[in-house]
Amino acid sequence: MTNPFSRIHNEKWVIPVSGLSALLGFMLVVSWLNEGNRLGRAKFLTPDQNQRGFINEVGFASYVSMKEEVERLQKRATTLEKALSENGRGSATLNDQLQSAKSFAGLTELVGGGVKVTLKDNAGAGGMPGEQDLIHDIDILRVTNELFASGAEAISVNGHRLMSASSIRCAGPTVLIDGVRLAPPYTILAIGEVETLYNGFTISGGVMTEIATASPTMIQIQREKSIRIPAYLGATALKHGSVPKATK
Repeated sequence: MTNPFSRIHNEKWVIPVSGLSALLGFMLVVSWLNEGNRLGRAKFLTPDQNQRGFINEVGFASYVSMKEEVERLQKRATTLEKALSENGRGSATLNDQLQSAKSFAGLTELVGGGVKVTLKDNAGAGGMPGEQDLIHDIDILRVTNELFASGAEAISVNGHRLMSASSIRCAGPTVLIDGVRLAPPYTILAIGEVETLYNGFTISGGVMTEIATASPTMIQIQREKSIRIPAYLGATALKHGSVPKATK
């Protein structure tokens, strides 16, 4: 009787592929995040980390939804890019334009020089801090607007990429940006021409001067040679608007 496994021994690719498959399966099992082990990890977090909403049900569901949307868009874009790259020089030009459009739309991660602005509540206020001692949504909005006006090409707040339609509003002691709950301190990264961003933001009488009136420690800015800003994670599909049909 013929040994059904004799042919497998003659295929050199079988053993490496089997080993890689087993390793991948093990990594997926170890890294799998479910309701049980997610809550179990909470006891290892500091109170500050818990406050930032790692185990917040609404925030976690929003993150999962955003992640799925980004993965769907990335798969669709990859299919289009592959089709374009296989059709000659003209399509390569279109592919370059597609990459530029994706970068401009915030759908790709960006790296470059820029500035880092840190906003935090006035810890030295003591007792019951006044409104001027706390960072509000309007402060973040004014800072990001100032950076965009100074030529920033991409901005993120606590790792969340801002878009033209991004919303910033207060929610108790925290701030919601595109529905994602963020807690102070707020780290704002901006990519652009470093000196232009820095000088435009630190101009006398600007937003930095106004926020620092309560305490200079509430706002700080520093130049950065290399900044990494993630891609936008929110939904991009239009629900009510559509591109008008071309008229003859």
